Amino acid sequence: MLSKRTHFCLLLGSATLSSASPLARRQAQTYGRMIVFGDSYSDDGNGAWVASNHTWPADPAYYNHSFSNGPKWSNDLADTLSVELLNYAAGGATADNSFVQGYTGAESTIPVPSTRDQIATFLNTSSPRPDDLFVHWIGANDALCDTNITGAELTSLINRDVDTLFRAGARTILFANYPPVNQFPATYGSSDYAFADDYAKGVDTGLGNLVAGYSAYIKTGFIDVQALFANITNNPAAYGVDEKYVNPPTACLQGAYPSEGVPRSLCDDPERHLYFDPYHPVKEVHTRISQLFQEKLAELAG
Repeated sequence: MLSKRTHFCLLLGSATLSSASPLARRQAQTYGRMIVFGDSYSDDGNGAWVASNHTWPADPAYYNHSFSNGPKWSNDLADTLSVELLNYAAGGATADNSFVQGYTGAESTIPVPSTRDQIATFLNTSSPRPDDLFVHWIGANDALCDTNITGAELTSLINRDVDTLFRAGARTILFANYPPVNQFPATYGSSDYAFADDYAKGVDTGLGNLVAGYSAYIKTGFIDVQALFANITNNPAAYGVDEKYVNPPTACLQGAYPSEGVPRSLCDDPERHLYFDPYHPVKEVHTRISQLFQEKLAELAG
């Protein structure tokens, strides 16, 4: 049985790109809705901003209070597929607040719904349809808030969420991972997150097992966002990113989080960055993440 863990922490909530392939575009006729559960990597302005009573994230450089400087991967993907987007993601969210409590706000003091809560909210107002596309992307805040958590523990919580969705009728569910939590500008070089690589490997193993186990019953897949970030870091020029902004990782927007302890500043070349703020990528990276989802959907349709 999972023990209860509640922690205060600084949360992840607090290049010319090619167009989608014709095969990916054909997915527009396959799905009617896309339902997203997650944290600030998916929050499009209707999560933390609402939970904080319209106080966070407040910096005007954030697009629609969404923790980035432009539309998220979810907005891009929904537009490409021409589907209705139901986005329950909230910056600062974890998988289960009874295991690791998620918070948002300038000082990370405002509770936010976990993915377990987000799924419950969805099921209280709707039911899965045969042509629904579900995305469940969680796990960074869990590690930022609890340095004792393991990848196996995180994926056991995700598995419970998937079981809930499957039993309710969900038949297409996608997952994704993150760069190791010690690779963000805010955490880079910190000894507090020495466990990050082991955690990331554990999450990858758990998600792989989850996908393998459910693939006989539903369409499911795993999006390797961690590999995308590694590729950009190792070969930034190929992605239109300036190497000085990835080695070490450097945010375009600095000082938006009080905990940074630096004056607020905004770069004039965000498209040359990997990270927009100390935790979150720029809009160009979100477009590339969307393309990874499109490729996976095309693969599942093959």
